[in-house]
Parts: sequence; structure tokens; C-alpha cells
Amino acid sequence: MVNQIRNLRKDRDITLERLAEMTGISVSYLSRIESNKRGLSLENVISIARALAVEPEEISDEFDAADLEQARNLAVFGNEPGQKGDIPNFTIHAGMGPGGALSVMRNDAGEVYAEHSDGFWSFPDAVKAGWRNMSRIYAMPVTGDSMEPTLPSGSFVFVDTSHIVPAPEDLYALDYGDGLMIKRVKLVPRTDKILIISDNERYGTDELLREEVRVYGRVVAWFQWRG
Repeated sequence: MVNQIRNLRKDRDITLERLAEMTGISVSYLSRIESNKRGLSLENVISIARALAVEPEEISDEFDAADLEQARNLAVFGNEPGQKGDIPNFTIHAGMGPGGALSVMRNDAGEVYAEHSDGFWSFPDAVKAGWRNMSRIYAMPVTGDSMEPTLPSGSFVFVDTSHIVPAPEDLYALDYGDGLMIKRVKLVPRTDKILIISDNERYGTDELLREEVRVYGRVVAWFQWRG
């Protein structure tokens, strides 16, 4: 089915850029979804439906009604009286090689659904003062060795999901076809190319078109145990 996102968005006089801000999905990725050049995930259909104030079925009929109903009723961080801590810790992991999984749904306020977390990280005020976007930072474990020695497998990264433009060169959470990964990213000046770099010299560097890469956020800190 051809999705109805573009028609619904224009009926409400919402620009693509504004919808990107409301959903946390990049403009280029939204454009590809609208043009049916990229599949529409359950995560995205719920997020977009909330932003446009419509039912998910008005956007697409490709999802099972039971799945949509469960997604609608999921609790979100910020609405739970028992919430304790500053940054939710994801139960999903980010790979540092093929195989990382991403299944994280957010509402139109950028809040992450509670079923994706098993607890929270807490920080003193002096640390929190240095993080301007605390409400949009999430922690997750990483696996694999392609980012060693920078990030050993088993580390936890803290990702600022408000920073989805991959500049300056730095570590980012992204997906370019093999699931959620943590990689070093560098834009190639004056081109539409982007470099996906592994810090481990045993791995190569991938050069892709910018539109082929979805950036979820910038790694602003990480934590690792040292025995």
C-alpha cells in the first residue's frame, strides 16, 4: 500500500522539517518513507500518527490490529510515577558490527516507551549540568570489537538523540541496513557521501550516500568496567 503520510501532513499544513522535529525521524528518512522508498516500521507509524493526530490505520493498513493496539497502550517515560533516575537504560544493544537490533518506539514528545528499558542511570548535578539535552539521552550496551580500543565490547554508551546530523566527526548511533550500530562518522565535504569508520584497524571504512544512513544520535559519553 502507498502510505498516506504526505497527504495527511499537507492537509495539516505541517512541513517535512516540522514533522521531523515532532517525531525525531530525520528529514531525509521521512522523505524516503513518504515516497515508499523505505519501509514503514511499527515504531515510525505510531510516532507519525501521534504527531499528525490521526489513527495509524489512516496512514497504512499493513500492520496487524493487535500489534497497533499494544503499541498505542504502551507506557512512556515521564508518565510513570515510579520512575527513578535520569537516563533510561535500553535492553536492546547496539552492535559494533552487523547484527545490532533496533526496536525503540517514541511518542511525539520524544519519550521512549517503557518496555525497552530495565532501569535508569543517575548522575550528580555537576555531571547533568554538562548535558544540555538530558531528556533525550539514552544508554545502551554495545557488543563487538570493531570500535576497539575506543569502545570495548560490553561498554555502555550514552546517546543524545536530539543530535541526528552527523557533524562534527564523532561516534554516532546509526543504521545503514544491518541494524543499530555505533560507528565513527565523517561527512565528505562538498559531496553527498558519508564515511562509516571502524576504530579497529582490522575493519574497513564504508563510503555511502548520506540518504542511505539513518542517524539516531551522537554518543556523548560511555562507561566501561575495568577489572
